Amino acid sequence: MRLFRTGCGTKAKREVDEEDSKGEEEAMFCTKCGSEIAEGSAFCRNCGAPTGAQASAANAAAGAPQPTAGAGSPLPKKSGARKGVIAVVAVAVVLVLVAGFATNWFGLAGAQSEEAVEAPAASQDLSDTGSSAQDDAGAAESQNEGAQGEGAASEQDGDAQVAASADAAASVVSAKPTVEAYTWDELSQISTEIGAAADEAAAIEVAKRYNLCTPEGELDGTQLKTVTLGDGTQATAQIIGFAHDDKADGGKAGITFALRNCLYVVSMNFDITNAGGWEASGIRGSLDADKAIWFPEDLLKVVVPVKKMTNNAGKTESVEDVTETIDEFWLPSSVEVWGEYGGDPATISPEDRIERDIQSAQGAQYKLFSDLADAYKQDASVSPNSSTIRFAEGGQATWWLRDPKSNTDSSFSCVSDDGLYVYEDGAASTKGLAPCFCI
Repeated sequence: MRLFRTGCGTKAKREVDEEDSKGEEEAMFCTKCGSEIAEGSAFCRNCGAPTGAQASAANAAAGAPQPTAGAGSPLPKKSGARKGVIAVVAVAVVLVLVAGFATNWFGLAGAQSEEAVEAPAASQDLSDTGSSAQDDAGAAESQNEGAQGEGAASEQDGDAQVAASADAAASVVSAKPTVEAYTWDELSQISTEIGAAADEAAAIEVAKRYNLCTPEGELDGTQLKTVTLGDGTQATAQIIGFAHDDKADGGKAGITFALRNCLYVVSMNFDITNAGGWEASGIRGSLDADKAIWFPEDLLKVVVPVKKMTNNAGKTESVEDVTETIDEFWLPSSVEVWGEYGGDPATISPEDRIERDIQSAQGAQYKLFSDLADAYKQDASVSPNSSTIRFAEGGQATWWLRDPKSNTDSSFSCVSDDGLYVYEDGAASTKGLAPCFCI
């Protein structure tokens, strides 16, 4: 906005008028009193002062300054208009200042929150766009690497949590004082831990931790668990081995049990024959067909099928006739109960040597029977047959083993009712059925 003096001549007046009022008709005013002068007049009609070029020439000749309006003189009409414009502009400036303070245009109303303030794109410094872009890219890359690092750390934490959960799951069963105190499901979890042990010694250490054997790591026949049979009667199962049997799907079954109570008294086969051995026997078929009738559901849920080696030919002279079957419930073989034949091989007949080799190929003695045999050797008061006695129909009973006698075509091995020895009998005779199983 340009400021001007009221005492200027017509030319100055015209320049001001052209700036302050576009399109407004030009007028002349007295430089002394401010009264309007008619165009072409040489003197002011009001005060008689000379106008136009004469006044300018007189003032220039005298070297005097141009006169200004006195304090008591009336203001020129045009000056009043200019002051009005100035006042309006001043008001506008005040309003702008007030609005600026109120809206923080000048940064004086206090800092706003980061959420409320967003720098406009025009405010960014474009003088170093390339450098800024590189910095932004670097920051983004750093942020991405940080996110990846956090993701990797999170994944590692997740793996650690999974590993911790797996360890916790492996030890989820609390140790109890007796086998009887565990549920079948708990015993199954312990069995998995035993089966995963590196070797037999490590498996025994796990069993000791859960009180599934003596503190010395032995089985003495007191590791018992009650089984409610399908007919409502109570039977007793005893642990006979740890990590002994091979599971059908690989690995070791952690715990092997044997029933001390016979399910019933039955023939091995309807006919007096051992042809087909254990694999083709009537008892094997009956156990598989009737297992859901005889055994409780909570036990059936944790039973695992295992591999059993047996002479499945009957009468034979070849060890190659010892083949594998997959069973959930089975009878032990004579070598699994009594162990291998003793004596000097040089003193036995060729026929007996063949039978011994076939028998030895049908498994290995379970820990319970070997531990009791060893205990008996050290202490004659220990009953070596306490773990081999079976009960049926209210008393002790002879009971079937699964291996046929290889030197006959009609007999299978069995255990006497006092549990003292193995003998053979025709397949059609009746004996107690006391199966084993793994969990």
